[in-house]
Amino acid sequence: MKKQLLFVLFIAISISLYSQKEANVWYFGRNAGIDFNTSAPTALTDSKLNTDEGCSTISDENGNLLFYSDGIKVWTKNHELMRYSDGRIANDLQGNPSSTQSGLIVPNPEDKNIYYIFTVGTDYVGDVYPENPGFNFYTIDISKGNGGEIISGPVDLAKRRSFEWSEKVTAVQGKDCTEIWVLSIVENTFYAYKIDKNGVDYTTPVISSSSYTLFDKRGYLKVSPDGTKVALADFTAGRTLGNGRLILYDFDNTTGRITSSGTILTNPSSDGVPYGVEFSQQSSKLYVSTFKLPLTFNILQFDLLDPNITQTKNQIWSGSGYRGALQLASDGKIYTSIPDKTYLGAIENPEENAANIQYTPNALNLGGARSSQGLPPFIQSFFAPVKLINLATSEVLNNSNQVFCIGETYEIQPEKNNPSDTYTWYKDGTEIANTRVLTVDNTNFGSGLYEIKIESTSYCKKTYVGKVQITFVPKPTINKIPPYIQCDFDSLPFDGYTTFNLEQLESSLISNPTDVSIDFFETSDINFTSPLSKTNYTNSVATNHSLIVKVTNNTTHCYQTEIIDLQVNPTGLTSYTDEHICELDQNVANPDAKFSVGSGNSFFDFSFKTQQIINNSSGALSENTHDFQYYRTAEDASLQVNQILPPYEDDLFTNNSDVYVRISNKGATSCEAIGNFKIFVEKIPVPQGSLDNIILCVDNPRLSPQPHTVALNADTGNTTDSYKWYLNGVLISGETSATYDANTAGEYKVEAYRKYPNINTPCIGYNTFFVKESNHALIVNIKSVDDQDNPDSNKIEIT
Repeated sequence: MKKQLLFVLFIAISISLYSQKEANVWYFGRNAGIDFNTSAPTALTDSKLNTDEGCSTISDENGNLLFYSDGIKVWTKNHELMRYSDGRIANDLQGNPSSTQSGLIVPNPEDKNIYYIFTVGTDYVGDVYPENPGFNFYTIDISKGNGGEIISGPVDLAKRRSFEWSEKVTAVQGKDCTEIWVLSIVENTFYAYKIDKNGVDYTTPVISSSSYTLFDKRGYLKVSPDGTKVALADFTAGRTLGNGRLILYDFDNTTGRITSSGTILTNPSSDGVPYGVEFSQQSSKLYVSTFKLPLTFNILQFDLLDPNITQTKNQIWSGSGYRGALQLASDGKIYTSIPDKTYLGAIENPEENAANIQYTPNALNLGGARSSQGLPPFIQSFFAPVKLINLATSEVLNNSNQVFCIGETYEIQPEKNNPSDTYTWYKDGTEIANTRVLTVDNTNFGSGLYEIKIESTSYCKKTYVGKVQITFVPKPTINKIPPYIQCDFDSLPFDGYTTFNLEQLESSLISNPTDVSIDFFETSDINFTSPLSKTNYTNSVATNHSLIVKVTNNTTHCYQTEIIDLQVNPTGLTSYTDEHICELDQNVANPDAKFSVGSGNSFFDFSFKTQQIINNSSGALSENTHDFQYYRTAEDASLQVNQILPPYEDDLFTNNSDVYVRISNKGATSCEAIGNFKIFVEKIPVPQGSLDNIILCVDNPRLSPQPHTVALNADTGNTTDSYKWYLNGVLISGETSATYDANTAGEYKVEAYRKYPNINTPCIGYNTFFVKESNHALIVNIKSVDDQDNPDSNKIEIT
């Protein structure tokens, strides 16, 4: 199977003008620096920059440092202060070391020697620096001097609103690859300045209004790499504490206009006040750093692909620290700064959903230098990726090691298709092809780092670069299995159609089922769009039918397919002899119980039934060659679900219960027969008894003593029942009738035995009588009345 992988080079947000290497060197904080040109970023120790917040750096298309600035001073690549064209030292630019985004360096879209520094001041630190100078820019020609020269500026962009101007500035490539938009904001008004080959158009900025008015000047402003969103952090502290918010806007990079009134995403009381802002490389996620008293640094994530962005807020980190910046790097990670730390934190996988985010608080060691609040901002388009899409799945492949499947062939190609452009493919740094389309499999080139370099001959005349790390891995192995033979015993046993439980095949198909998914498809479903029901599938072709089984590794997504065969066996339903069992005695386990209580249900030992079926099979069946499975319903027997399992002590049956037995070849899914029988639960006999004392008289006339007994009647009402009598736990020999004449005090237990014609052993129930002797009579007083005149009144009273 041939698969295509596409390098989508979005001109609007691509790196056609620039490569990400122009953002590969950072200088910031207390003489801190980072070089992203190495395979793992490394610390730089040669920085002259020492700033509280704002800073900016720029490199050439190969990642070589050109110059850097804190918005006040400009240092060349040789770490020397740059000069103006008139020879003055460039140490008085209109930024401020305590301005959030004091300086932003922007290249001219078409002249590789011309750059612009945009500066924003502040009114919070004014002892050494002038009162807020607002928004200005300077022009630098790097071909002049020893590493560059400021050839003009400052140019005032604040339009007499310098003091009110914010500390925010950002930039992004326009829809046309020959222009850039630089944005800033004052109170509730955005200003967008277009830069093209002619320079900065500062006379006619695009002005957009916001429904939100800044409470403060501090906090970052960023445009998404794809040029569609703008986010600003309105940081508030001190006199404005408790009012700041994170605001998200829509942006039109064709016109430079903010096209929405703004959506508030945070609440300062619950989230803290926002400071740093950054978008993920794919522009799918938005991150903000917030500060909460007493001293807590938080990072929140928002999902920009969700239609209800405000409801996607998730905190991905909270730790000790003051406010700090967020900055996307060319490696796709977002780095974080916390003042006075000797390392930077990192969001390792910014494109992931919040639950899967990995944040490393000490990801990047600064080699002894220390961070402060700020990190260098760049033209956000520097980070717009060469978008990689697998055409077979429409999956975006950027920012991950791509896993390809051994045995598959992939076509990799850039969407950009200009016949006059030149295409060069590299694998692990070695040139391998000069065609637009590259065919890749595990045998021709195999695993490695693939890179395409496109030399464009269009008017932009830039180099397009795209990379992807490819690793080939094996597909799952599917075992060959015999046909799945299913019994057809429904009302139409000869129609060739019945139900199959395809899940029964899974353990046979895969030797190691860990981390795989198994699905079944009709053979006509070549694109695997309609997986079949596993547990209740009816064959669509009578008698003999084939399906496709697809086994997919859930981690690598590599899959293997195989054909499996289904067969319908018209067996009908065999009737087996019904079984009869005694109901359980609910008091059987109670040592203090004195009588039986029938439960109305009982267990059944199906091993007995299995042996009975074998004995009646004339040698055709055996437990060595066949499996015998028992179920409560015909459907369960057909689908092999809810099996009654040994030791058969968990399944209780009531009277007149149906049972189905499925007989299959040993260890296979081939059904030879399905039969059924009933289980009848017979009542246990319950003899009569008495838990009240029965009195046995013990006094008799002296002259004519009588034998003393008391009759005990345990009759169950069934004349065929037999009985056993016990006195104080000892069997009374020879007593088998329903009655017994007790002549001794004690506890009499009586067992009743009932024989049923279809049960080998009788059902038994019991009851109890308690017999107590009466007291002996004692004469304590004799009183007589002797009235000779009235003989009718004579009497004797004995007590």
